[in-house]
Amino acid sequence: MKSIKIKIFVFGLTALMVACDLDYEQNPNETNNPPTTGLLNDAVKKMMDDFYDEWFQGRFTLVGMQYWTQTAYADEDRYVYRESQRETWEDFYANLENLRKVIYLNSNEETMVENSQYGSNENQIAVARILMSWTFNIMADTWGDIPYYSYGSDDPDFQALQVADSEEEILSPVYAAQSKIYEDILNELQDAEAMIDVDALEVQADNIYGGQDEQMALWKKLANSLRLRIALKIRGINPSLADSHIADALSKGVFTSNADNAGFIYESSDVNASPFYRAFNVNNRTDFAISHPFCQLLLGNNLVDHNGVDITANPFFGTEDPRLEKFAIPNRDGNYVGMPVSENSADAGVFPWESSPGDDIINKPDYSQSVIEFAEISFILSELNGWDQAHYENGVRASMEKWGVATSEIDAYIAALPPANEENVLTQKYIALYMDAHTAWQEYRRTGYPHTLILPGTDFSVTPVPGTTIDYTFSSLVEGLTDIPFRLQYPDFERTLNGSNRSEAVSRLSNGDVLNSKLWWDVN
Repeated sequence: MKSIKIKIFVFGLTALMVACDLDYEQNPNETNNPPTTGLLNDAVKKMMDDFYDEWFQGRFTLVGMQYWTQTAYADEDRYVYRESQRETWEDFYANLENLRKVIYLNSNEETMVENSQYGSNENQIAVARILMSWTFNIMADTWGDIPYYSYGSDDPDFQALQVADSEEEILSPVYAAQSKIYEDILNELQDAEAMIDVDALEVQADNIYGGQDEQMALWKKLANSLRLRIALKIRGINPSLADSHIADALSKGVFTSNADNAGFIYESSDVNASPFYRAFNVNNRTDFAISHPFCQLLLGNNLVDHNGVDITANPFFGTEDPRLEKFAIPNRDGNYVGMPVSENSADAGVFPWESSPGDDIINKPDYSQSVIEFAEISFILSELNGWDQAHYENGVRASMEKWGVATSEIDAYIAALPPANEENVLTQKYIALYMDAHTAWQEYRRTGYPHTLILPGTDFSVTPVPGTTIDYTFSSLVEGLTDIPFRLQYPDFERTLNGSNRSEAVSRLSNGDVLNSKLWWDVN
């Protein structure tokens, strides 16, 4: 697992809930046997918070993929990350433990009957497996080899989460190889989809599809759609495995419209509002803006150097994207101006022209955070079918409809699109993945697109208002880094809490535990 500290916490919490029999040790405000509804609900809410908050997404992948830029700090924009960002690792494992507990309570003979009232045991287990697969996929995409747990495999290298309810307690698990992890994730998603019984009792604690018609059928589509995403990612390194899962997922059914989209809808109260609403409106953080490269892409402009010469070729040059008014708020002058990456935090704080992220993102408490959408599936299908035009247009239309763009504007934009090809499809995919920056980062490493980002060592200029041009040079704070980071470093506490296993995993990385060690599937 992630560390002895957290493992002991999880184990201690479990012991507190199940082992105290004396009345004076009972807490009337806690249950000794938590229902699976509470465990599942808590795990999903916290996972969404942890993946998509202002730290792990906001100051890591959103700025890394140059959707946003920080307006008061510049370190993470230039790849120096805080230890607290790496330590999110332990939060992920705590959430995964709750999902493992859902599986245990629905498979243990002493508790499965009681918990079947919250949904059939098989359906609850399947949903937990899907969510675990989604979580482990993001974690492996972030760090590489990690301690891993599997419900369906007895591989001796899968030692994570063996703390409570286990025959053997493992406090220092090995780091499983990425090749094993991704293969098992694909198998877990395949088996979980087959495990779902659409005619059995639905999962009551479902805060992804709960309350929708054909709820469990949607979970089947979600499992297949996630499998499609992951199989495509490893196609360059293991094409036979990937193609087998791609064919099977497509045959069993993936998303076919926005009605299938998987997302978590936050509440309208401040306490359970979306992470960026809380950041901007509760915690009074105003230190994010739409980035200069992303804004120029949406405006239909190229980036230029200090001499005004183009340094990028916008595939949609001359066409303004109507999603811009959804993705960003006009600045004080009524214009859309992206924030450049500054040389230091002091310079970042004196740029007064930037446009904030969109109103629905930062000022809507009940914002819906996407897990995976039909738009992404459409772009995948375009790629799998030789950059097919129809799927390409379907992806653009689905993204725009999801963001509430008017039909007339959608039709006009699609009519002006250049034909489908690798660059056009993957650049539109990048645009559609706005606010799912983890997946966009995966796609950049897999494909090298979009070509509209500013890489370290590049001179560029910004003209925020007519007559005012400011010259910048994007300089990484990490010596020798000439591209976007390929991974995140392991948290420092693993050096002491699981040192030997961490060291073995580091030895398998091409350059060690650094940002420019490529992951197993990154063959671009």
